[in-house]
Amino acid sequence: MPSIPGRNNDRESASKRSTYRHGNIRREAVVVACRMIAREGHEKLSLRQVAADIGVAHRSLYNYFPDRQALLDCVAAEAFSKLAVRLKRTSNMIEFTRMYARFALKNPMIYGLMTSRPHATLKEKPELQKAVHQVITEAMRVSAGQQTDPVARRRTVMKNFILMHGGISLFASGILDFANENALINELSEMLVAP
Repeated sequence: MPSIPGRNNDRESASKRSTYRHGNIRREAVVVACRMIAREGHEKLSLRQVAADIGVAHRSLYNYFPDRQALLDCVAAEAFSKLAVRLKRTSNMIEFTRMYARFALKNPMIYGLMTSRPHATLKEKPELQKAVHQVITEAMRVSAGQQTDPVARRRTVMKNFILMHGGISLFASGILDFANENALINELSEMLVAP
């Protein structure tokens, strides 16, 4: 079909619009970043690569994330929220420990990102802070029991997280000698319910 002067034909219009991107770019960036982190770790995440994978110019990601750390925070917040949903299904500290440890051991790179977020900056990151507190709330529900003293409750939860994270980290680095992940999880469960 011949072009009409002063008007674009369909092919010209289509080619001019081929760079315009519909869809939820923010969501797609988080999904792609999560996949990349799960494979290579958060230290190697590149905004340019995320942008290339979702088909946008890397500068356009700055409309959704002020910087690389903001994207990492979004991925961490999503991971904490997913973990919290799983932890809600637990009814005691043994189940909680097993669920938490399995999540961390199955997703080591994502867990590494989650535990790399500095607590001191959470007040500036409400989405991440909310997700972290969802996990803490579940830990308090199953581990603090009938304790009414807030200091005692906090210490119990802190002790449990320190033991779990320490055990998981030492096992992952090869320092703790357990036959397999289940042996580690069993040992952590016993340690965390012992008086």
